Amino acid sequence: MKRIILFLIFFQSMVFAQRATPLQYLYMMKSLKPEVQKIGVLCELSKYQGLIEKLQRSAYSVGVKIIVADVKELKDVSQRFGDLVKNGVDFIWIFDESDVSAHPIAREFIIKNAILSKIPVAVPNAEFVKEGGLFSLEISGDDVKVYVNNKVANALQITVPENYKERVQYVVN
Repeated sequence: MKRIILFLIFFQSMVFAQRATPLQYLYMMKSLKPEVQKIGVLCELSKYQGLIEKLQRSAYSVGVKIIVADVKELKDVSQRFGDLVKNGVDFIWIFDESDVSAHPIAREFIIKNAILSKIPVAVPNAEFVKEGGLFSLEISGDDVKVYVNNKVANALQITVPENYKERVQYVVN
């Protein structure tokens, strides 16, 4: 029953939204790495009114803890990344492609160091998956596409669950 409820929550807004919701991202992280307990989010908080509360509600329903690292400038990226690693995050999420943390230099730093630390990175688009992010979600009409970097998944010993295999598109880098 719990799986059915989570499935319905995961897919409830697919028809209405073009962007995947935080809940959908968190649910996918939990599906790819069931043992995940802490998720570190890199974002520029001033851009997102009420984001922490929204993420905490979504995280509670998935059973994970969210740690938000406010990245205001490019020079903040390495310090905030280090803070997340010190806090023992199991997953890192680059929240938005228009964010400082998604800048090409920041992205390269985050992805490289996350992989070296054996931490998967969720990213906002398929292009970032090609660069080494583990996955991104894309909603097209009522269809959810999951883009996965198979090399990264293999390196981090992450297996895509069988129930996602038909909607996964593997990205080559």
